[in-house]
Amino acid sequence: MDKWFNNNNFAKILALAVSLLLWFMIHLDEVPTTPTIATGTTNKVVERTVPVQPYGLDSNSYVLTSLSTDEVRLEIKGQRSMLTSIFTNDDYKVLVDLSQVKDGSNTLPLVPDLPSGVEVVSMEPSMVTVNVEKLGTKSFDVNIVPEGEPSTGYNVGTPVVEPSGQVKVTLPEGQLDAVAKVQGSVSVKDAKDDVTQKKVKLQAYDAEGKVIENAIVTPETVEVRIPVSQPYTTVPLRIKYSGQLPEGMVLSTVEPSVKEVSVYGSEDALAGIRSYDQVTLDLTQFDEPGTSTVNVDLTPPSGFEKIEPSSIQLKVTVSPYDELQETTKVFPNVPITLTGAGNGLEGTLVTPKSGGLNITLRGSSTMLEGLSSDDIKLTADLAGLAAGTHEIKLEADLPRFAKLDESSDGLSATVKISEKADNTTVPPGDDPNDESTVGPEPTPAEVENGDTETAPGEEETESNTDNPEQSLQGNSTRGNPSNSGSSNSGSNP
Repeated sequence: MDKWFNNNNFAKILALAVSLLLWFMIHLDEVPTTPTIATGTTNKVVERTVPVQPYGLDSNSYVLTSLSTDEVRLEIKGQRSMLTSIFTNDDYKVLVDLSQVKDGSNTLPLVPDLPSGVEVVSMEPSMVTVNVEKLGTKSFDVNIVPEGEPSTGYNVGTPVVEPSGQVKVTLPEGQLDAVAKVQGSVSVKDAKDDVTQKKVKLQAYDAEGKVIENAIVTPETVEVRIPVSQPYTTVPLRIKYSGQLPEGMVLSTVEPSVKEVSVYGSEDALAGIRSYDQVTLDLTQFDEPGTSTVNVDLTPPSGFEKIEPSSIQLKVTVSPYDELQETTKVFPNVPITLTGAGNGLEGTLVTPKSGGLNITLRGSSTMLEGLSSDDIKLTADLAGLAAGTHEIKLEADLPRFAKLDESSDGLSATVKISEKADNTTVPPGDDPNDESTVGPEPTPAEVENGDTETAPGEEETESNTDNPEQSLQGNSTRGNPSNSGSSNSGSNP
Protein backbone atom coordinates (compact mmCIF):
# COMPACT_ATOMS: atom_id res chain seq x y z
CA MET A 1 0.00 0.00 0.00
CA ASP A 2 2.81 2.40 0.86
CA LYS A 3 4.15 1.81 -2.63
CA TRP A 4 0.89 3.09 -4.14
CA PHE A 5 0.79 6.25 -2.04
CA ASN A 6 4.40 7.00 -2.86
CA ASN A 7 3.54 6.97 -6.58
CA ASN A 8 2.86 10.53 -7.86
CA ASN A 9 0.46 9.43 -10.61
CA PHE A 10 -1.72 7.54 -8.17
CA ALA A 11 -1.86 10.52 -5.84
CA LYS A 12 -2.94 12.81 -8.70
CA ILE A 13 -5.71 10.42 -9.81
CA LEU A 14 -6.98 10.11 -6.23
CA ALA A 15 -7.06 13.88 -5.73
CA LEU A 16 -9.02 14.31 -8.97
CA ALA A 17 -11.57 11.69 -7.87
CA VAL A 18 -12.14 13.39 -4.50
CA SER A 19 -12.57 16.77 -6.19
CA LEU A 20 -15.18 15.39 -8.55
CA LEU A 21 -17.05 13.78 -5.63
CA LEU A 22 -17.19 17.07 -3.72
CA TRP A 23 -18.35 18.93 -6.84
CA PHE A 24 -21.26 16.52 -7.33
CA MET A 25 -22.24 16.79 -3.67
CA ILE A 26 -22.35 20.57 -3.81
CA HIS A 27 -24.35 20.76 -7.03
CA LEU A 28 -26.72 17.88 -6.26
CA ASP A 29 -29.29 20.12 -4.43
CA GLU A 30 -29.53 22.41 -7.48
CA VAL A 31 -32.09 19.92 -8.78
CA PRO A 32 -35.48 21.61 -7.83
CA THR A 33 -36.96 18.68 -5.73
CA THR A 34 -38.62 21.12 -3.25
CA PRO A 35 -39.88 24.64 -3.72
CA THR A 36 -36.96 26.98 -3.39
CA ILE A 37 -36.37 30.63 -3.47
CA ALA A 38 -33.36 31.70 -5.39
CA THR A 39 -30.75 33.53 -3.43
CA GLY A 40 -27.27 34.55 -3.95
CA THR A 41 -24.56 32.32 -4.97
CA THR A 42 -23.82 30.95 -1.49
CA ASN A 43 -27.21 30.69 0.30
CA LYS A 44 -30.41 28.87 -0.51
CA VAL A 45 -33.92 28.68 1.02
CA VAL A 46 -35.78 25.43 1.53
CA GLU A 47 -39.05 24.42 3.12
CA ARG A 48 -39.33 21.72 5.70
CA THR A 49 -42.21 20.29 7.68
CA VAL A 50 -41.08 19.84 11.28
CA PRO A 51 -42.97 18.16 14.15
CA VAL A 52 -43.79 20.10 17.32
CA GLN A 53 -42.06 18.75 20.39
CA PRO A 54 -43.55 19.71 23.80
CA TYR A 55 -41.27 19.66 26.81
CA GLY A 56 -41.17 20.71 30.43
CA LEU A 57 -44.64 19.44 31.46
CA ASP A 58 -44.98 18.45 35.14
CA SER A 59 -46.17 14.92 34.48
CA ASN A 60 -46.96 14.35 38.15
CA SER A 61 -49.60 17.07 38.08
CA TYR A 62 -50.81 17.44 34.50
CA VAL A 63 -51.42 15.45 31.40
CA LEU A 64 -51.29 16.88 27.85
CA THR A 65 -54.64 16.21 26.24
CA SER A 66 -54.29 18.03 22.89
CA LEU A 67 -52.22 20.32 20.63
CA SER A 68 -53.83 22.57 18.04
CA THR A 69 -51.17 21.34 15.60
CA ASP A 70 -48.45 18.78 15.82
CA GLU A 71 -46.22 20.09 12.99
CA VAL A 72 -45.22 23.39 11.41
CA ARG A 73 -43.88 24.52 8.02
CA LEU A 74 -40.43 26.10 8.11
CA GLU A 75 -38.61 28.12 5.50
CA ILE A 76 -34.96 28.08 6.31
CA LYS A 77 -31.86 29.39 4.70
CA GLY A 78 -28.18 28.81 4.93
CA GLN A 79 -25.17 27.86 2.98
CA ARG A 80 -25.76 25.17 0.51
CA SER A 81 -23.38 22.88 2.28
CA MET A 82 -25.31 23.34 5.55
CA LEU A 83 -28.63 22.42 3.95
CA THR A 84 -27.39 19.25 2.35
CA SER A 85 -28.02 15.78 3.57
CA ILE A 86 -25.46 15.95 6.32
CA PHE A 87 -28.38 17.18 8.49
CA THR A 88 -31.40 14.90 8.95
CA ASN A 89 -34.94 15.88 9.88
CA ASP A 90 -34.14 15.07 13.50
CA ASP A 91 -31.77 18.03 13.52
CA TYR A 92 -34.68 20.41 12.83
CA LYS A 93 -36.98 20.89 15.80
CA VAL A 94 -39.80 23.18 16.85
CA LEU A 95 -40.27 23.22 20.60
CA VAL A 96 -43.06 24.37 22.90
CA ASP A 97 -42.34 24.93 26.58
CA LEU A 98 -45.07 23.51 28.88
CA SER A 99 -43.33 24.22 32.18
CA GLN A 100 -45.65 27.12 33.02
CA VAL A 101 -48.96 25.78 31.77
CA LYS A 102 -52.14 25.84 33.86
CA ASP A 103 -55.09 23.50 33.91
CA GLY A 104 -57.08 24.03 30.74
CA SER A 105 -56.22 25.80 27.45
CA ASN A 106 -52.84 27.55 26.99
CA THR A 107 -51.60 29.42 23.89
CA LEU A 108 -47.84 29.25 23.67
CA PRO A 109 -45.10 30.33 21.22
CA LEU A 110 -43.25 27.83 19.10
CA VAL A 111 -39.48 28.00 19.19
CA PRO A 112 -37.40 26.56 16.31
CA ASP A 113 -34.26 24.67 17.19
CA LEU A 114 -32.06 24.44 14.09
CA PRO A 115 -28.52 23.41 13.28
CA SER A 116 -25.84 26.05 13.50
CA GLY A 117 -25.64 28.17 10.35
CA VAL A 118 -29.29 27.63 9.45
CA GLU A 119 -31.76 30.52 9.88
CA VAL A 120 -35.54 30.70 9.88
CA VAL A 121 -37.07 32.66 7.04
CA SER A 122 -40.65 31.98 8.10
CA MET A 123 -42.61 29.57 10.32
CA GLU A 124 -46.30 28.76 10.03
CA PRO A 125 -47.91 28.62 12.56
CA SER A 126 -45.81 30.42 15.14
CA MET A 127 -48.17 29.78 18.10
CA VAL A 128 -49.85 26.63 19.33
CA THR A 129 -52.82 26.06 21.63
CA VAL A 130 -52.17 23.42 24.24
CA ASN A 131 -54.78 21.79 26.46
CA VAL A 132 -53.63 20.18 29.71
CA GLU A 133 -55.70 18.59 32.45
CA LYS A 134 -54.84 18.23 36.09
CA LEU A 135 -54.24 14.66 37.25
CA GLY A 136 -56.12 13.06 40.14
CA THR A 137 -55.54 9.87 42.11
CA LYS A 138 -58.06 7.53 43.69
CA SER A 139 -57.68 4.21 45.57
CA PHE A 140 -59.44 1.00 44.54
CA ASP A 141 -59.63 -2.58 45.76
CA VAL A 142 -57.95 -5.22 43.60
CA ASN A 143 -60.25 -7.70 41.92
CA ILE A 144 -58.62 -10.93 40.72
CA VAL A 145 -60.63 -13.02 38.27
CA PRO A 146 -59.76 -16.74 37.89
CA GLU A 147 -59.99 -17.74 34.24
CA GLY A 148 -60.94 -21.24 33.13
CA GLU A 149 -62.04 -24.19 35.23
CA PRO A 150 -59.84 -26.29 37.52
CA SER A 151 -59.70 -30.08 37.17
CA THR A 152 -62.96 -31.91 37.75
CA GLY A 153 -63.91 -32.08 41.40
CA TYR A 154 -61.61 -29.24 42.45
CA ASN A 155 -62.70 -25.89 43.80
CA VAL A 156 -61.13 -22.46 43.50
CA GLY A 157 -60.67 -20.51 46.71
CA THR A 158 -60.39 -16.82 47.38
CA PRO A 159 -57.34 -15.23 45.68
CA VAL A 160 -54.60 -13.96 47.96
CA VAL A 161 -52.97 -10.74 46.73
CA GLU A 162 -49.56 -9.40 47.72
CA PRO A 163 -49.14 -6.62 48.56
CA SER A 164 -52.57 -6.56 50.11
CA GLY A 165 -54.68 -3.45 50.30
CA GLN A 166 -55.82 -0.96 47.72
CA VAL A 167 -54.00 0.31 44.64
CA LYS A 168 -53.99 3.82 43.23
CA VAL A 169 -55.32 4.90 39.84
CA THR A 170 -54.11 8.16 38.31
CA LEU A 171 -56.11 9.83 35.56
CA PRO A 172 -57.20 13.31 34.50
CA GLU A 173 -59.60 14.38 37.21
CA GLY A 174 -62.48 14.41 34.78
CA GLN A 175 -62.01 10.70 34.03
CA LEU A 176 -61.56 9.34 37.55
CA ASP A 177 -65.28 8.86 38.08
CA ALA A 178 -65.35 6.54 35.07
CA VAL A 179 -63.22 3.95 36.87
CA ALA A 180 -65.46 1.13 38.07
CA LYS A 181 -62.84 -1.41 39.17
CA VAL A 182 -59.21 -2.43 39.04
CA GLN A 183 -58.80 -5.98 37.89
CA GLY A 184 -56.29 -8.66 36.94
CA SER A 185 -56.77 -12.23 35.81
CA VAL A 186 -55.07 -15.57 36.51
CA SER A 187 -55.67 -18.81 34.64
CA VAL A 188 -56.66 -21.82 36.77
CA LYS A 189 -57.48 -24.09 33.85
CA ASP A 190 -57.07 -27.78 34.76
CA ALA A 191 -55.31 -26.85 38.02
CA LYS A 192 -55.09 -29.39 40.84
CA ASP A 193 -52.91 -27.32 43.17
CA ASP A 194 -52.63 -23.72 44.19
CA VAL A 195 -51.82 -21.36 41.32
CA THR A 196 -49.25 -18.66 42.02
CA GLN A 197 -48.39 -15.89 39.56
CA LYS A 198 -45.67 -13.44 40.48
CA LYS A 199 -46.66 -10.52 38.26
CA VAL A 200 -50.32 -10.06 37.46
CA LYS A 201 -50.92 -6.89 35.47
CA LEU A 202 -53.66 -4.65 36.82
CA GLN A 203 -55.87 -2.51 34.61
CA ALA A 204 -58.61 -0.02 35.29
CA TYR A 205 -62.04 -0.76 33.81
CA ASP A 206 -65.12 1.37 33.31
CA ALA A 207 -68.66 0.31 34.16
CA GLU A 208 -69.05 -1.38 30.77
CA GLY A 209 -66.00 -3.54 31.31
CA LYS A 210 -63.76 -1.65 28.91
CA VAL A 211 -60.12 -0.99 29.71
CA ILE A 212 -59.28 2.66 30.38
CA GLU A 213 -56.06 2.78 28.41
CA ASN A 214 -54.52 5.96 29.81
CA ALA A 215 -55.06 5.02 33.46
CA ILE A 216 -51.89 4.67 35.51
CA VAL A 217 -52.25 1.92 38.16
CA THR A 218 -49.78 1.89 41.05
CA PRO A 219 -48.43 -0.68 41.63
CA GLU A 220 -48.75 -1.88 38.09
CA THR A 221 -48.49 -5.57 39.02
CA VAL A 222 -49.19 -7.72 42.10
CA GLU A 223 -48.42 -11.27 43.16
CA VAL A 224 -51.45 -13.54 43.31
CA ARG A 225 -51.99 -17.01 44.79
CA ILE A 226 -55.28 -18.76 44.08
CA PRO A 227 -56.02 -21.78 46.29
CA VAL A 228 -57.21 -24.82 44.36
CA SER A 229 -58.42 -27.77 46.39
CA GLN A 230 -60.92 -30.54 46.55
CA PRO A 231 -64.05 -30.16 48.67
CA TYR A 232 -63.33 -31.06 52.26
CA THR A 233 -64.89 -31.17 55.66
CA THR A 234 -63.53 -31.08 59.17
CA VAL A 235 -64.47 -33.92 61.50
CA PRO A 236 -63.50 -34.83 65.07
CA LEU A 237 -60.65 -37.23 65.65
CA ARG A 238 -61.62 -40.44 67.47
CA ILE A 239 -58.96 -42.71 68.95
CA LYS A 240 -59.36 -46.46 69.22
CA TYR A 241 -57.29 -48.73 71.41
CA SER A 242 -55.89 -52.22 71.04
CA GLY A 243 -54.00 -54.51 73.36
CA GLN A 244 -53.74 -54.32 77.15
CA LEU A 245 -51.63 -52.37 79.57
CA PRO A 246 -49.56 -54.34 82.08
CA GLU A 247 -51.31 -55.37 85.27
CA GLY A 248 -51.64 -52.56 87.80
CA MET A 249 -51.32 -49.76 85.24
CA VAL A 250 -53.99 -47.55 83.79
CA LEU A 251 -54.18 -45.12 80.91
CA SER A 252 -54.32 -41.71 82.50
CA THR A 253 -54.48 -39.30 79.54
CA VAL A 254 -54.21 -39.35 75.78
CA GLU A 255 -53.74 -35.91 74.27
CA PRO A 256 -53.67 -35.74 70.45
CA SER A 257 -51.87 -32.82 68.82
CA VAL A 258 -55.09 -32.02 66.95
CA LYS A 259 -58.69 -32.70 67.84
CA GLU A 260 -60.04 -32.39 64.30
CA VAL A 261 -58.82 -33.40 60.85
CA SER A 262 -59.78 -32.29 57.33
CA VAL A 263 -60.71 -34.93 54.78
CA TYR A 264 -60.93 -34.26 51.04
CA GLY A 265 -63.22 -36.10 48.68
CA SER A 266 -66.37 -35.99 46.62
CA GLU A 267 -69.54 -34.34 47.86
CA ASP A 268 -71.16 -37.73 48.38
CA ALA A 269 -68.25 -38.98 50.46
CA LEU A 270 -68.19 -35.83 52.55
CA ALA A 271 -71.89 -36.15 53.29
CA GLY A 272 -71.39 -39.56 54.87
CA ILE A 273 -68.53 -38.93 57.29
CA ARG A 274 -69.07 -37.82 60.87
CA SER A 275 -65.69 -38.52 62.47
CA TYR A 276 -62.24 -39.89 61.69
CA ASP A 277 -61.77 -43.07 63.71
CA GLN A 278 -58.85 -44.78 62.01
CA VAL A 279 -56.28 -44.00 64.68
CA THR A 280 -55.62 -47.04 66.88
CA LEU A 281 -53.28 -46.78 69.85
CA ASP A 282 -51.57 -50.08 70.67
CA LEU A 283 -51.39 -50.24 74.47
CA THR A 284 -48.90 -53.11 74.50
CA GLN A 285 -46.10 -50.68 73.65
CA PHE A 286 -46.29 -49.17 77.16
CA ASP A 287 -44.60 -51.32 79.78
CA GLU A 288 -44.02 -48.82 82.55
CA PRO A 289 -45.63 -45.66 83.97
CA GLY A 290 -44.74 -42.35 82.40
CA THR A 291 -45.55 -40.00 79.54
CA SER A 292 -44.67 -40.89 75.97
CA THR A 293 -45.19 -39.26 72.58
CA VAL A 294 -46.42 -41.52 69.81
CA ASN A 295 -46.24 -40.43 66.16
CA VAL A 296 -49.16 -41.60 64.07
CA ASP A 297 -49.47 -41.34 60.28
CA LEU A 298 -52.99 -40.62 59.07
CA THR A 299 -54.39 -42.20 55.93
CA PRO A 300 -57.48 -40.99 54.09
CA PRO A 301 -60.59 -43.06 54.72
CA SER A 302 -61.85 -45.22 51.87
CA GLY A 303 -63.42 -43.01 49.21
CA PHE A 304 -61.38 -39.95 50.19
CA GLU A 305 -58.25 -38.69 48.49
CA LYS A 306 -56.46 -36.64 51.11
CA ILE A 307 -56.38 -35.92 54.81
CA GLU A 308 -54.77 -33.07 56.67
CA PRO A 309 -52.71 -33.21 58.71
CA SER A 310 -51.06 -36.32 57.39
CA SER A 311 -49.57 -37.20 60.76
CA ILE A 312 -50.22 -36.36 64.40
CA GLN A 313 -48.66 -36.94 67.80
CA LEU A 314 -50.35 -38.57 70.76
CA LYS A 315 -49.11 -37.63 74.21
CA VAL A 316 -49.88 -40.70 76.29
CA THR A 317 -49.62 -40.86 80.08
CA VAL A 318 -49.70 -44.22 81.81
CA SER A 319 -49.92 -44.30 85.63
CA PRO A 320 -49.95 -46.92 88.35
CA TYR A 321 -53.49 -47.67 89.32
CA ASP A 322 -52.92 -46.78 92.98
CA GLU A 323 -51.86 -43.28 92.11
CA LEU A 324 -55.12 -42.42 90.49
CA GLN A 325 -57.98 -40.92 92.31
CA GLU A 326 -61.05 -42.37 90.73
CA THR A 327 -63.90 -39.92 90.61
CA THR A 328 -67.25 -39.35 88.95
CA LYS A 329 -68.57 -36.76 86.53
CA VAL A 330 -72.12 -36.05 85.41
CA PHE A 331 -72.74 -35.50 81.70
CA PRO A 332 -76.06 -33.71 81.31
CA ASN A 333 -78.76 -34.58 78.81
CA VAL A 334 -76.90 -37.15 76.72
CA PRO A 335 -79.16 -37.61 73.66
CA ILE A 336 -80.96 -40.91 73.01
CA THR A 337 -80.89 -42.37 69.51
CA LEU A 338 -83.67 -44.65 68.26
CA THR A 339 -82.62 -47.37 65.87
CA GLY A 340 -83.89 -50.55 64.26
CA ALA A 341 -87.58 -49.65 63.75
CA GLY A 342 -89.42 -52.15 61.55
CA ASN A 343 -90.36 -51.53 57.96
CA GLY A 344 -93.03 -48.86 57.71
CA LEU A 345 -92.72 -48.01 61.40
CA GLU A 346 -91.17 -45.14 63.19
CA GLY A 347 -90.36 -44.50 66.79
CA THR A 348 -91.07 -41.44 68.85
CA LEU A 349 -89.40 -40.85 72.16
CA VAL A 350 -92.07 -40.30 74.79
CA THR A 351 -89.85 -39.97 77.83
CA PRO A 352 -87.61 -38.37 78.66
CA LYS A 353 -89.16 -35.43 76.86
CA SER A 354 -85.86 -33.62 76.77
CA GLY A 355 -84.56 -36.34 74.47
CA GLY A 356 -81.65 -37.19 76.76
CA LEU A 357 -80.60 -38.44 80.18
CA ASN A 358 -78.04 -37.31 82.69
CA ILE A 359 -75.23 -39.87 82.75
CA THR A 360 -72.69 -40.28 85.54
CA LEU A 361 -69.37 -41.85 84.59
CA ARG A 362 -66.63 -43.10 86.86
CA GLY A 363 -62.94 -43.03 86.01
CA SER A 364 -59.72 -41.12 86.45
CA SER A 365 -60.24 -37.43 86.90
CA THR A 366 -57.93 -36.50 84.03
CA MET A 367 -59.72 -38.80 81.61
CA LEU A 368 -63.17 -37.60 82.67
CA GLU A 369 -62.15 -33.97 82.33
CA GLY A 370 -61.35 -34.55 78.68
CA LEU A 371 -64.77 -36.01 77.88
CA SER A 372 -68.01 -34.37 76.86
CA SER A 373 -71.58 -35.52 76.30
CA ASP A 374 -70.68 -36.09 72.65
CA ASP A 375 -68.38 -38.94 73.69
CA ILE A 376 -71.33 -40.92 75.11
CA LYS A 377 -73.94 -42.61 72.93
CA LEU A 378 -77.30 -43.82 74.24
CA THR A 379 -79.25 -46.07 71.89
CA ALA A 380 -82.77 -47.53 72.07
CA ASP A 381 -83.00 -50.61 69.85
CA LEU A 382 -86.52 -50.90 68.39
CA ALA A 383 -85.83 -54.04 66.36
CA GLY A 384 -88.66 -56.57 66.51
CA LEU A 385 -91.05 -54.27 68.32
CA ALA A 386 -94.59 -53.80 67.04
CA ALA A 387 -96.61 -50.62 67.03
CA GLY A 388 -97.40 -49.42 70.49
CA THR A 389 -95.70 -47.88 73.49
CA HIS A 390 -92.68 -49.67 74.91
CA GLU A 391 -90.26 -49.22 77.72
CA ILE A 392 -86.84 -50.00 76.29
CA LYS A 393 -83.56 -50.63 78.01
CA LEU A 394 -80.90 -48.31 76.65
CA GLU A 395 -77.49 -49.31 75.42
CA ALA A 396 -74.62 -47.01 76.44
CA ASP A 397 -71.59 -46.60 74.22
CA LEU A 398 -68.88 -45.17 76.50
CA PRO A 399 -65.26 -44.11 76.17
CA ARG A 400 -63.08 -47.11 76.80
CA PHE A 401 -61.56 -45.93 80.04
CA ALA A 402 -64.75 -44.85 81.72
CA LYS A 403 -67.60 -46.81 83.22
CA LEU A 404 -71.11 -46.08 84.29
CA ASP A 405 -71.54 -45.09 87.89
CA GLU A 406 -74.04 -47.13 89.84
CA SER A 407 -76.36 -44.15 89.87
CA SER A 408 -76.74 -44.47 86.10
CA ASP A 409 -77.48 -48.20 85.98
CA GLY A 410 -80.74 -49.43 84.48
CA LEU A 411 -81.10 -46.76 81.80
CA SER A 412 -84.40 -46.90 79.93
CA ALA A 413 -86.75 -44.80 77.85
CA THR A 414 -90.35 -44.94 76.73
CA VAL A 415 -90.85 -45.07 72.99
CA LYS A 416 -94.03 -44.97 70.97
CA ILE A 417 -93.87 -46.98 67.74
CA SER A 418 -96.38 -46.17 65.04
CA GLU A 419 -96.84 -46.47 61.33
CA LYS A 420 -95.24 -43.76 59.32
CA ALA A 421 -97.57 -40.88 58.58
CA ASP A 422 -97.58 -41.36 54.80
CA ASN A 423 -98.68 -44.99 55.16
CA THR A 424 -101.56 -44.31 57.53
CA THR A 425 -104.90 -44.62 55.70
CA VAL A 426 -107.23 -46.00 58.39
CA PRO A 427 -109.48 -43.72 60.39
CA PRO A 428 -108.14 -42.61 63.71
CA GLY A 429 -110.60 -44.84 65.54
CA ASP A 430 -109.29 -47.97 63.79
CA ASP A 431 -105.62 -47.24 64.31
CA PRO A 432 -104.09 -50.21 66.09
CA ASN A 433 -101.56 -47.85 67.64
CA ASP A 434 -104.27 -45.69 69.12
CA GLU A 435 -103.72 -45.07 72.78
CA SER A 436 -107.07 -46.71 73.59
CA THR A 437 -105.74 -50.04 72.28
CA VAL A 438 -102.39 -50.00 74.00
CA GLY A 439 -103.34 -48.51 77.30
CA PRO A 440 -102.38 -45.18 78.81
CA GLU A 441 -98.81 -43.99 78.38
CA PRO A 442 -96.71 -44.09 81.48
CA THR A 443 -95.70 -40.71 82.67
CA PRO A 444 -92.06 -39.67 82.25
CA ALA A 445 -91.59 -39.91 85.94
CA GLU A 446 -92.77 -43.52 85.90
CA VAL A 447 -90.22 -44.62 83.38
CA GLU A 448 -87.22 -42.31 83.70
CA ASN A 449 -84.25 -44.43 84.62
CA GLY A 450 -86.56 -47.36 85.17
CA ASP A 451 -88.33 -45.82 88.14
CA THR A 452 -91.97 -46.68 87.61
CA GLU A 453 -93.07 -45.86 91.09
CA THR A 454 -92.51 -42.12 90.92
CA ALA A 455 -95.58 -39.93 91.25
CA PRO A 456 -96.86 -38.32 88.01
CA GLY A 457 -96.39 -34.85 89.40
CA GLU A 458 -92.57 -35.26 89.21
CA GLU A 459 -92.48 -35.50 85.41
CA GLU A 460 -91.13 -32.02 84.71
CA THR A 461 -88.15 -32.37 87.05
CA GLU A 462 -86.66 -35.56 85.63
CA SER A 463 -84.32 -33.91 83.12
CA ASN A 464 -82.20 -30.87 83.77
CA THR A 465 -82.33 -29.82 80.08
CA ASP A 466 -85.71 -29.72 78.39
CA ASN A 467 -84.47 -28.74 74.93
CA PRO A 468 -86.98 -29.44 72.12
CA GLU A 469 -84.21 -29.56 69.51
CA GLN A 470 -82.75 -32.57 71.18
CA SER A 471 -85.96 -34.60 71.04
CA LEU A 472 -84.99 -37.53 68.82
CA GLN A 473 -86.94 -39.94 66.70
CA GLY A 474 -86.28 -42.03 63.62
CA ASN A 475 -83.68 -44.64 62.65
CA SER A 476 -80.32 -43.06 63.36
CA THR A 477 -77.70 -45.79 63.88
CA ARG A 478 -74.70 -43.91 65.20
CA GLY A 479 -72.76 -45.79 67.92
CA ASN A 480 -69.98 -48.27 68.62
CA PRO A 481 -71.20 -51.78 69.21
CA SER A 482 -67.92 -52.81 70.77
CA ASN A 483 -68.64 -50.69 73.84
CA SER A 484 -72.38 -51.19 73.96
CA GLY A 485 -74.18 -52.27 77.11
CA SER A 486 -75.56 -50.68 80.17
CA SER A 487 -72.11 -50.74 81.68
CA ASN A 488 -68.61 -50.72 80.29
CA SER A 489 -65.15 -51.91 81.09
CA GLY A 490 -63.13 -49.92 83.60
CA SER A 491 -60.18 -47.67 83.19
CA ASN A 492 -57.65 -50.41 83.06
CA PRO A 493 -57.95 -52.38 79.85
